[in-house]
Order: sequence, then C-alpha cells, then structure tokens
Amino acid sequence: MADSVATTSPASDSVSDCPIVALSPEDTVRFYLDLYKTSVDVQKHFNDIEWKIRGLALTVATFALGAAGVAAQRGTTVGPVSLAAGVLLLGLMLWYAFYFVDRYWYHPLLKGAVDQSRVYEQELARYLPLANMTGLISERSAQEASWLLRRLSGTTSPDQKMHSDDKLRWFYRVGALTLLAGAVGLQIVAMIPTPALTGGS
Repeated sequence: MADSVATTSPASDSVSDCPIVALSPEDTVRFYLDLYKTSVDVQKHFNDIEWKIRGLALTVATFALGAAGVAAQRGTTVGPVSLAAGVLLLGLMLWYAFYFVDRYWYHPLLKGAVDQSRVYEQELARYLPLANMTGLISERSAQEASWLLRRLSGTTSPDQKMHSDDKLRWFYRVGALTLLAGAVGLQIVAMIPTPALTGGS
C-alpha cells in the first residue's frame, strides 16, 4: 500500500511556522484602538469623497438650469427640439453619471469601512463597554419618513425608516426629477406657436 504524502503550499508553511504570540489585554486594546482609528479615518476619507461628488453634481445641475434659462429666454431651437430642453437633458445625463460614481463606486466602500469599524468596536467592548460610537451613529442614522419620502427614496425597509442607501437615492431622484420636469416643460413651451405681431395703422 502506497504511503500518502501530505502536500502544503509554501504560503501555508510560512504561516504555520510563525510563532503564535499571546497578547496581554493592554496590548490587545491598544492594537484594536489603532485598527479602529484607521477604520474611522477611512470612513472620513470616503465620506468626504461622496460629499464632494454631490457638491459637483449640484454645481452641474445649477449650471444646466441657468444655461437652460438663458436658452429659453432667447427661444433657441435645434430643429423641433428646444435648446433649453436639450441642455437640461444633458445635465440629467451628467447627474446620472455622478449618481453612478457615488452609489456604486464609493458608497459601498464607505459601508465596508463602517461595518469593519463595528467589528473593532465589538471587540473593544469586551474591555471598554461604552465603545459603541459607530454602532450608535448607524442606529440613529435611520430616520422615520413620510410616505412620500419613502416612495421617492424607494425604501423597502420593513421598519419604515430611511437608511443611508435610501437617503442617497432620494437626493439623486429629486435632482433627476427636477431636471426632467424642466426639460419636458421647456419643450412643451417651445412647441406652442408664437402669435404673430400685427402692427396698427
């Protein structure tokens, strides 16, 4: 009968060869505090990025509304399409681009940093029972909202509260509806024939 030979990868050998060092409670708390501080800094970093994205989105939307107002005042059209409506539709496309970067690019990273901070807090709570800042902020962040706010945010939370994802969707949906309503309204106005002026004798 052939002897079985156990094979291990070099990576697993290097890990298994490392000595396991038992940390004192003081060292454990110190290391977890350092990890927690780093996770909080990461939260601040991604949160700052998200608010900068939203600030830029508002700047673009404001510029689009202003440019559309000027175009509407002049009555400029490109064929049957109102230039003012076209400007707002362009602004809507850029608004969606900001939403994509915010919602699907950086927001998951922020939530990951928050979740990891809560893990560190739970470990710290074994030694420091009052360590619960991230957990309490997450709990208080959820707010009860009216039916209209819940509909606009698309929340499906069973507790009828708006959470961070819901608030983000509400922000971008309201902006998108504003740009879309403006574009439709300006296009309708542009399609109304202007009565010809007749001079008196």
